[in-house]
Amino acid sequence: MKASQTLRRPANWQDFESLCKKLWGEIWNCPDVRKNGRSGNNQHGVDVCGIPMGETEYYGIQCKGKDEYTDKQFCEDEITSEIEKAKTFLPPLKKYYLATTAVKNEAIEQFVRQKNVEHIQSGLFSIELYAWEDIVELIDENQRTHDWYVKSQNYKTQKSVSVTFQNGSTEIICLPKYKKTITRFRQKFVPPASMLYANKLADSILNRHQMYGAVTVVHTPLFSTKINLSYFSFSVRIHNTGTDPIEDYKLLLEFQGQIQDLTDTNKKSSGIFGHISAYVPTTYLWADSLTGEVVSKTKILVRDDTLTSDEIFVKSQPVVSQVVVNWKLLSKDFKDEGQLIVNVQPDIETEYNDILVDDLSAVKVTEGEIEEYIIEKK
Repeated sequence: MKASQTLRRPANWQDFESLCKKLWGEIWNCPDVRKNGRSGNNQHGVDVCGIPMGETEYYGIQCKGKDEYTDKQFCEDEITSEIEKAKTFLPPLKKYYLATTAVKNEAIEQFVRQKNVEHIQSGLFSIELYAWEDIVELIDENQRTHDWYVKSQNYKTQKSVSVTFQNGSTEIICLPKYKKTITRFRQKFVPPASMLYANKLADSILNRHQMYGAVTVVHTPLFSTKINLSYFSFSVRIHNTGTDPIEDYKLLLEFQGQIQDLTDTNKKSSGIFGHISAYVPTTYLWADSLTGEVVSKTKILVRDDTLTSDEIFVKSQPVVSQVVVNWKLLSKDFKDEGQLIVNVQPDIETEYNDILVDDLSAVKVTEGEIEEYIIEKK
């Protein structure tokens, strides 16, 4: 506990926002906690927001970094201004936290307590203030944030890793394809009698041609593959950013979100010849538990080296959603953990099917269910 009290403040306000996001994400047990907008946007007095586990309304945090050497304080006018801005945040907040790297100050704490009572009596969000000493205590009580922050403040070991997607980022957008069929029932065109006679004559000639014409030979492909484009895919990259090698390591994955399937391919092959491969995978996936594991063939990752997992295929619900990939790296004498985010934005293609009907009352348009998008490669 004594060591935690010496924790240095973040070097800048961006790092302080990241600390607050990490800390309250753990406190709230909320994997979807996120920063609100970006610098230059109207953030409505909220830098970080999320819905805590078990709640149905948003909580918001205003992060105010202060210079620890000049002992600059969080003043009443500044607090009032931020509270007024937070009233415009949509949807309305249930709780509003003022987090600052400034030291504790009794007068400011009393002012915030009075504001809190006024808000509660008016049916507005409650207000809480966390000075740097309060935040240090919370860091000490939340192990994942403590370990992350200590490492980020250069209390460094010689072992560290970066786990990202294959493009080096920790958040990506995926566009799985789906299709939807709209059926249009149209009334048949009834031709005049003269045209009906001509059509019957043409049908008679065609039937004779088909009866005595050449036989067409249909060739069945020896091998075909169906590709399900409703799966989106990505790979995970492990990068040794430390100075020492990481030995006997593996990366554990846990997938969260509206997931229907988890697998190592979106292809299904059939035909006379099977597919034989001598490739030894680095990635193993279990759809029933939505977990996976990335293992190294060499069991050692030297300085600045990387290991990229096999391609991971995920099928989610055909709605805009977010898939969270929680990762944990375990090795002989080092461990770390973190989170990757996949923003799922389905690409739904519409197909039209026309059906001719005799009865005018049967003319209508029906919309089918959203279906998987599967193509065949022969």
